Amino acid sequence: MKLVKASIPVAVLLAVVAAGVLYAPTLADRIAYGLATGENRAVRADLAELSKHDQMSVLFRAVAKSVQPAVVVVKVKTRVKIEDPFNGLDDFFKRFEEDMPGRMPRFRRAPRQSEPREFFAHGIGSGVIVDAANGYVLTNWHVVRNADEVEVMLADERTLDAEWVRTDRQTDLAIIKIKPNHLIDAPLGDSDKMEVGDCVLAIGAPRGLPKTVTAGIISAKGRVASRGGYQSFLQTDAAINKGNSGGPLVNMRGEVIGINTAIVSSIGGNEGIGLAIPSNMVKDIMTQLVEKGAVTRGFLGVSIQDVDEKLAKSFDLPHSRGALVSMVAAGSPAAKAGIRPGDFIVSVNGERTGSVNELRNEVASIRPGSKVKLELYRKGEKITVEVKVEAQPADVATAFGHGEPAPATTEKFGLTVATMDDELARKYGYKKSPRGVVITDVVPTSDAAEQDLREGMVILQVGGKDVQTAEDFDRAVSANRAASGVRLLVTDAAGGRRFVFIAPMKEK
Repeated sequence: MKLVKASIPVAVLLAVVAAGVLYAPTLADRIAYGLATGENRAVRADLAELSKHDQMSVLFRAVAKSVQPAVVVVKVKTRVKIEDPFNGLDDFFKRFEEDMPGRMPRFRRAPRQSEPREFFAHGIGSGVIVDAANGYVLTNWHVVRNADEVEVMLADERTLDAEWVRTDRQTDLAIIKIKPNHLIDAPLGDSDKMEVGDCVLAIGAPRGLPKTVTAGIISAKGRVASRGGYQSFLQTDAAINKGNSGGPLVNMRGEVIGINTAIVSSIGGNEGIGLAIPSNMVKDIMTQLVEKGAVTRGFLGVSIQDVDEKLAKSFDLPHSRGALVSMVAAGSPAAKAGIRPGDFIVSVNGERTGSVNELRNEVASIRPGSKVKLELYRKGEKITVEVKVEAQPADVATAFGHGEPAPATTEKFGLTVATMDDELARKYGYKKSPRGVVITDVVPTSDAAEQDLREGMVILQVGGKDVQTAEDFDRAVSANRAASGVRLLVTDAAGGRRFVFIAPMKEK
């Protein structure tokens, strides 16, 4: 009996231990879950309190609500002609018959008399009403270029036809006039007051999705994206995609401080580098387009370049912030004022200029007939020269005695090409040099860029015909049949091929 009684506590203890071993994990999980749930509830309670102090969301909502009624969708139609795809087969059959002498053809083809086919190409972009009283809508030149019909769809989904469209290719700006019927506008702000880090919203119709709002900051100021044109872009990381072109970039006061115009991307979509034309540049261009229908720019008649430290030292310059004169056009305002090659311009009317782009933009904004004082360095000495600015001629190249206008490759389709050779093939990663012309530059605002043509791609054919030199390409795109656009066959270093149809950069 004693043995039995002594074993009872031991058995109970063993049972307790066994139960602990079996149920401990479940119990621990329940305890952990309870703690986690309690912690989550506590965090949510904190968030409920903290959200009452969320001023940023409130501000973004207010800005978007104030500007969205002024943002529009710009729809364009462009008449395009395409030659009969079977055109030329008669010549093929003729050559086939000639290659087989002594054999009678089974049939003869009647000569084709077909006319080129015609259809409308549709495009879409964004815009913003900046003057409700007069019905003025700002957008990009590249959105409405070559358009035969332009429609503006308002935020309330009304659609109005454009009464007129006036454009300035060199800044990629356009003004559309619509009937001023119950419109709401957004004011133009002061882009010079924007600083890197300031919050901004981009509003537009990316990929045709209207009323899309994205947020970001000003990433940089005074950006230059490509050669040619007048540029001093605001850079932003607010998401901008195809279709955003022409839409507003706005500050936290609901003011338009930029017109979204381009993206820097290797994939053709948003990578956080968007570019907008600053509103202070827009104001001057808009005023001239409305009042005169065209833009008049100031002209000095100098060819200028940036300098590096080595070049600055060779000219005995104190720094490299300015623009070095490399050529002076005969009979130009600069020539009349005695400006010489080798002069280093550092300011205009007391305002410092730090680069070629800054000087070009500053001179372009000066009204013809105005006198300006240029500070410059000549042979190490700083002097001041007074120049009477004239109107920029229609053909600047001729003013410098270049004779020939700009190449058709760049001017007409936004492409610059070079004859492919072994050196270029190595540069762009081709194992074997393709027989064609390699793209060396693409204007960001061109249809070629919209079709994702990029530097390093090779054009094999234009309109179904092989091109092997840059001269071949120039002749092909300059032909009358290319007036409305051309079809290209392109390849890349990966070996892929595709056809694209691009419209010319023809100013209205």
